[in-house]
Amino acid sequence: MAAAQATEHNSSEEKKVETLDETKARSVLRQVEFYFSDSNLPRDKFLRAAVEESPDGLVSLALICSFGRMRQILGLDCDTKPESVPAGIIDAVSDVLKSQSSTLRISEDGQKVGRIAELMKPEEMIEQLDSRTIAASPFPFDITLEDVEAFFSKHAKVNSVRLPKHVSDKRYFCGTALIEFSEEEDAKKTLDETLVYAGAELTLKPKKEYDVERKKQIEEQNKKNPDKGPSYPRGVVISFQLEKKKKSSNSKKQEPEVHQENESSEVEGEGNESAEAKPSKEGQDNKLENSESVSDEIGGSQITREDLKEVFGKFGNVKYIDFSMGQDSGYIRYEDSKGVETARTMAEVSDDGGLLVKDHIATVQVVTGEEEEKYWKELQEKRESKFDGARGGGKNRGGRRESFGKHGRHNDSSNRRPQKSQRVN
Repeated sequence: MAAAQATEHNSSEEKKVETLDETKARSVLRQVEFYFSDSNLPRDKFLRAAVEESPDGLVSLALICSFGRMRQILGLDCDTKPESVPAGIIDAVSDVLKSQSSTLRISEDGQKVGRIAELMKPEEMIEQLDSRTIAASPFPFDITLEDVEAFFSKHAKVNSVRLPKHVSDKRYFCGTALIEFSEEEDAKKTLDETLVYAGAELTLKPKKEYDVERKKQIEEQNKKNPDKGPSYPRGVVISFQLEKKKKSSNSKKQEPEVHQENESSEVEGEGNESAEAKPSKEGQDNKLENSESVSDEIGGSQITREDLKEVFGKFGNVKYIDFSMGQDSGYIRYEDSKGVETARTMAEVSDDGGLLVKDHIATVQVVTGEEEEKYWKELQEKRESKFDGARGGGKNRGGRRESFGKHGRHNDSSNRRPQKSQRVN
């Protein structure tokens, strides 16, 4: 394995002393910390595997220095492999991380790096996300995400902005924006400030307080319309849209977006002729380019229900997947709303803007309001249609019931073809 080989490289080589200037050192620190961050490591299959396979959780610095973005920062050739990274460069990177990083640890010999803290579970990540998120109101109903982000970025670094819909009419913004900062301390400081937007003083509160108030508003709204109360479980369905993961371009700015890309997976192809033959770009380009040329021929890039369950099942108990292979959208139904909220949060914190499903990005939307009502209504109609068909369908000579659908005539036997909406156990 490349990771194992890299730990022993340059052992007999005379070391050349290298130093990194302030700008380069800052870029190295930011990039390596991002590789091992909560945002990147959980979805970086190659680097996560290297960490999990290591007895002490440390990974070769030579391997890290061979990643695409690190090669650019350090001025190394695009075809540099872990075993060919100069020993002096590794020592210089090691010194920077050892002296400046508060989240990384370096081995005694200075040749390996890893996280100080263990990787958080999704529930813990949501707790941390909420702790650095505030609710601010009132904002104009026609305000945009960009407007809110630009306003709060004057005070601290903003990770994301959400504009929740009104509880009584999902078509409109409720007037309260949710702002996630990069640090919990920034959120606390902002809560103590007096901010004015468009002539109105903003009311600021922690997201947890907003969640409690929001829940009460929803309950009161349901009491006002008892006859319209749903007969189905609410908040357990999400819709998703699949889009082929785009290849990065070399024209992207290095700061601050440089540390927002998942690049380490490109080394997964090390040792393969196809991986070495293609020049590295950014992110997971090599990995995707190599796999696409093969999987497209054999249908390997097609997304199946099993692929979706593998990804979405990490966040809760998946009860139902409404999706057919070849489609670019569908629905996931969880056992409870906790799975929905966890999936939505993990998609939001992803730098890809969604969840990685093979070589596709799945953007996620919680199904609410009219869309939720329509989903359950159509599902009920399908069930009733199936029931009516079972009662009215004829029997063949062997006594087995048969039905007719868009796939033609088939027997109701154990080897029958699955329907579009299939239960996944």
